[in-house]
Amino acid sequence: MKLTGAPGVLQLIARIHVYMNGGFFVKQVRIWLGRIIQGDGFPVLKRRSSGMQPRATAKQPISAKPAVAAKPAAAKATSAVPALVKVVSVAAVVAAITVGIYFTGAPVYAAGETLTIKGDGVDKTVTFSRSDLEGLKSVMQQHCYSTTNNYPTNKTEYAAGVPLMYLLQQAGLKDSAQMITVTATDGYKREFTLRELLRTTRYYFPTSGDKQTVPAMVSLKSSASGFNNLENSELKLIMGQRSRGEQNNPWIVKYLSTIEVSTRKPAKWAEVTFSKSGGSDAVTLQLQHESIDLVKIYYTTDGSTPTLESKMYNVSASYFQPQLNQPLTIDKTTVVKAIAIGAGREDSSVASITVSIGGETFKDLAGYEWAKPAIEDLAGKGILSGVGDNRFDPAGGLTRAMFVTMLGRAYNGKATTTPTKGISGASDVDFNTWYGPYVWWAIEKGIVSGYPDGTFKPMNMLTVEEMIVITVRAGGLKTVGGAMVVTGVSSWAQPFVIIAESNKILERGHISIATGSGITVSGKNQARRAEAAVTLHRLLNK
Repeated sequence: MKLTGAPGVLQLIARIHVYMNGGFFVKQVRIWLGRIIQGDGFPVLKRRSSGMQPRATAKQPISAKPAVAAKPAAAKATSAVPALVKVVSVAAVVAAITVGIYFTGAPVYAAGETLTIKGDGVDKTVTFSRSDLEGLKSVMQQHCYSTTNNYPTNKTEYAAGVPLMYLLQQAGLKDSAQMITVTATDGYKREFTLRELLRTTRYYFPTSGDKQTVPAMVSLKSSASGFNNLENSELKLIMGQRSRGEQNNPWIVKYLSTIEVSTRKPAKWAEVTFSKSGGSDAVTLQLQHESIDLVKIYYTTDGSTPTLESKMYNVSASYFQPQLNQPLTIDKTTVVKAIAIGAGREDSSVASITVSIGGETFKDLAGYEWAKPAIEDLAGKGILSGVGDNRFDPAGGLTRAMFVTMLGRAYNGKATTTPTKGISGASDVDFNTWYGPYVWWAIEKGIVSGYPDGTFKPMNMLTVEEMIVITVRAGGLKTVGGAMVVTGVSSWAQPFVIIAESNKILERGHISIATGSGITVSGKNQARRAEAAVTLHRLLNK
């Protein structure tokens, strides 16, 4: 539909504030102005479910009465009308935007508002009227929320309402619930995983001072200037931030109408991809994603696993300030890891790339052709790294902590419980070290168990038989084929060596040597870095 005059635009003024929450708004205004100036008229105001781009809505489209064809005799006299209409239309749009922006914070709500909670993730459907919610005084809370939009701009909002978890519990929230779909009165939808919205701690981050835990909440009152100025507002879903600067503002849903809870398993965001260019002295690396404006990319350059606390790559939406999203410039061999995090899906797997400056990834692999492909592949994925100066030191040994860290990186190992200081099997492990979280993950998964005295001895050099046992446990491998005779290893390691050999995990000729009746393995020798790389690589490609 086209709008060929200004009056229809003014109809937007009454509702323009509804659309100020999503990041799509400024982008869409640019489109509207461009179309008007080009004579294409004024498009229907729409939103997409992402909350950041336009989306079709069930609302009645804004339209204008069809123009009456001018009589030929009057054509010359009316030739100046289109230009005048454009000027008036642009002025009307600017007025509408100005009014919308000015009144964005004004309390606009309907006494007849209702909130319905339904879906197969709850025991029953319940509907709360606004008066029902206002009557829940015993559970009503007020909190301060820090919010960041995708421009980015930081704001503070004061809100009073009912915790979302309490409302879901009234509907009988099931343990199997995994997804939440929130719908506004205008049909706008936003999806969340239950984990990201309710099962992960969220905070208010003040400008100074300590962060404070805040719940996801259905607010009924809000203010931008303190609790003393709280006024009735539309029903709104608001939540805190998991890390300072997390862009949670596009997640906030105004004019809340329906919450559908589902047992549907959430999808997973696609991995981040890399595009590099440059020469031998420096490389420019771009981090890319197929849904770049729906996710935030967090990355590290020290080989550690990225989290919400890591650096953010796409700090502004592509339609706001794309100049802020600059490629990385790398002038030394670096392992870059990245993860995509966004609403409504599980975080992506960690993507990794090793950017090598000055030739091959490692220059000391001559004589280790049997291990070179595995070493370079694992290094390219950020699972292992060299020892500096483009060297890998393939003949060098590695500690127990190093090997468990390699495994943890390979499996994106994350423990589901909090480490317990002094626990048996790791009583000597500081879980705040670079290897600590991976050791705890390995203990939790039953991959390692420590020594009889309750220690893990993370700095002890790894032996070949220890490497094999840990690898078999990590892969959950079982014996394939018949029995064989194994020599050269401790009795407790023999069953694991047989499993590893039958699964073709051991590199024949360097780790295992064929004998007349079976194999021999120098189990008590220190494992070499090249051996560890090949063993892990074979496990991952099993």
